[in-house]
Amino acid sequence: MPHKIAATAALAGMLISVPALAGTAEAATHYTHKTTLKQDCAIHANFPKNGVPDRTWTKPRKSANGSATHVGVRYTYKGYALVLDYAQQTDPSWGFIAQSCLTNPHAYSGGDHGSVLGDLRAIGGGGQVKTVPISAPHSGKTQHGTIHLGSNGSLRSGPRSFVIGNAIKGDTFRITTAHCGHHAKTTWILGYAPSSGRWGYVEAMHLPACL
Repeated sequence: MPHKIAATAALAGMLISVPALAGTAEAATHYTHKTTLKQDCAIHANFPKNGVPDRTWTKPRKSANGSATHVGVRYTYKGYALVLDYAQQTDPSWGFIAQSCLTNPHAYSGGDHGSVLGDLRAIGGGGQVKTVPISAPHSGKTQHGTIHLGSNGSLRSGPRSFVIGNAIKGDTFRITTAHCGHHAKTTWILGYAPSSGRWGYVEAMHLPACL
């Protein structure tokens, strides 16, 4: 049974490879392609796969006032799209939704325009199309210390890079050293997140053991 993440739960809305959002998420970014939904659909905090808790929130096709709702497609992967839920106010704001739920399920070479991109291709820093690492590169790294999330945060493929999942308050995060040490809140910490089944980077502000 999927775990539900309340729609009022967090959406820090930090963009991939760009500064944090100012004002509404929808107005602030061209890195996503805005689309409507065909029906009410679940957004998964992490890509659905065996061994990963399926935490979801429901995205309605229409808002309370009857207008169509929107999400922003960042990239696609195996029948799902990584989307920004513009209506969320705190993390998690990024999540995976079935492409079949979307009116236009594609990512584009210009973010909000251009040619259709294949799986794990997305516009990155400098406006160039890049390959999205679905798990952070970690050659030569092993899991040593175990720490925990103090607040919800996104999991990234690199520091300030592509969102590849989410880590929720209380989740385990396995780092590459015995102890995390003391870091600035905006430092990105590499580790393995069992809740997503991926290696990735989480900001130190979400990791009390790293502050």
